[in-house]
Amino acid sequence: MVSRNSRKGKIFMGLTLAVALVVALSGGVIAKQNLVTVNVAYQPNMNGASVLAIGMEKKFFEEYGIKVNSISFLSGPPELQAMAAGDVDLGYIGPGATFLAAQGLAKILTIDNISFSDSILVAKKSGIKKVKDLKGKVVATPKGTTGEQLLLLTLERNNVNAADVSIVNMDVAGAVAAFVAGKVDAVAIWSPYTVEIEKQLGKENVVSLASYKDFPDKASPASYLVRPDFLQKNPDVVVRFLKGWIKANDYRKRNMTSAIQYTGKLLVQVQADQLAQMASITQFYSSKDLNRMLQDGSVYKMYDNLIKAFVKNGQLQQYVDPKNFVDPAPFNKALK
Repeated sequence: MVSRNSRKGKIFMGLTLAVALVVALSGGVIAKQNLVTVNVAYQPNMNGASVLAIGMEKKFFEEYGIKVNSISFLSGPPELQAMAAGDVDLGYIGPGATFLAAQGLAKILTIDNISFSDSILVAKKSGIKKVKDLKGKVVATPKGTTGEQLLLLTLERNNVNAADVSIVNMDVAGAVAAFVAGKVDAVAIWSPYTVEIEKQLGKENVVSLASYKDFPDKASPASYLVRPDFLQKNPDVVVRFLKGWIKANDYRKRNMTSAIQYTGKLLVQVQADQLAQMASITQFYSSKDLNRMLQDGSVYKMYDNLIKAFVKNGQLQQYVDPKNFVDPAPFNKALK
């Protein structure tokens, strides 16, 4: 026979558990209601989307009260324009758009990776066998990107005046379509678009004239950056975002197979083999390595070389000290 006190004890315990459950559930609802939404730009490739994809899949950002509204851009310049308009708070850019950060449109928080995926492609049937054959030809590339940067470096090394080549500014999709249709003679772009061209035309029908593998000392960092006024008004939000970013970044470094899988879920139109191919020619860093590079100044040296290249090719009118547009303080704070 169960005593009255025992029954009361069980009832009390049951009520306590019920209340605890309600509190826990309501706390979860409140936590979700209190998530701060940030607009984060990514680019639809392994390098430009993987950290964001991992962070959203594993809910690393939510752990720190951040809800990510992800926005896709095919290249950096349109993204920086959207950032200047207030439509993007944080985002990823490749090296080619760094000159816009140097002009004051954004503050770089950390490097993300160094990639060697860009190539200058020509059709085998075009008869273009060497870089000098590009004289008088039409080359499509998105302005302000690593594709354009590779093209200019390649022309310079081979003593070809850029003025002797018709360089046409096209977005990535337009450049791919024009090249596949034979409307331009060459294209300077990056993976996965190089892989897409090979798939459409047949790998045996496409020739790479140059890639960043030919310029290992010129390969430059891709970056995560923030809109300056957003950082000024919301420093705590930026640090919380970076805490989630750091967890996702280190997960990517340790678990590349899963990173490719999660990135593929975000980029449904990009095949896993394309993501894997890009990952294989990219240098990713642990957050510990990134912190060391920020502390010892090697990050500034990378951007210093990049800025000098921008001045040389006319994308910047004058040299800008990287310390004017690289702000490591939020990243350092997020590591603590």
